[in-house]
Amino acid sequence: MPRAKLSPRKTPTQERSRATVDALVQATADILVRDGYAKLTTNRIAERAGVNVASLYQFFPGKEALVAEVLRRHVKEQRAAAGEVLSTRRFDTLEELIRTMVALGFAAHAVNPKLHHALTEEMPSRPARKWGPEDAPMLEALGRFKTDVPDPELALWLIDTVAHAVIHRAVVERPESLSQGLLQEELVTLLLRYLKRR
Repeated sequence: MPRAKLSPRKTPTQERSRATVDALVQATADILVRDGYAKLTTNRIAERAGVNVASLYQFFPGKEALVAEVLRRHVKEQRAAAGEVLSTRRFDTLEELIRTMVALGFAAHAVNPKLHHALTEEMPSRPARKWGPEDAPMLEALGRFKTDVPDPELALWLIDTVAHAVIHRAVVERPESLSQGLLQEELVTLLLRYLKRR
């Protein structure tokens, strides 16, 4: 069975087209939350968005690409929030930096846990996370502190991967822990011990 295309067909340039794409993405998220991936169809997405299905196919090859766009926007929002904090705040200690980044991750996933559950558990294939210029502020912030890791870029990837894995599993298996402090504290301890192992 061929792998589904996860990229949009084209990027909207006009305001009306952007509004259509936004409505399609929001409709996809709404159906995922309410009914799950199994009941997500292009016809239902188009109907919920208030457009005809031909308009959907003008921008997306199928429902998989729309779910991938929901995920891409979620990651982009998280990166933007982290970037804003990193650019406007001065961290005096490595612990303060890690604690703040973990808190941001928990806060982002507590907003709509049902959507995170659907994206984590129900999407049949996830696009690989791509690193880009927007990750530079975190690498720069980490570089201001002395750590015991041999490769800061690899360390940042590990921190990001471990933190997301823990938070995503919590969304699925321990949703109540997202609003309690213990899991957050344990994750901060885990990451700090990795960075300061000596």
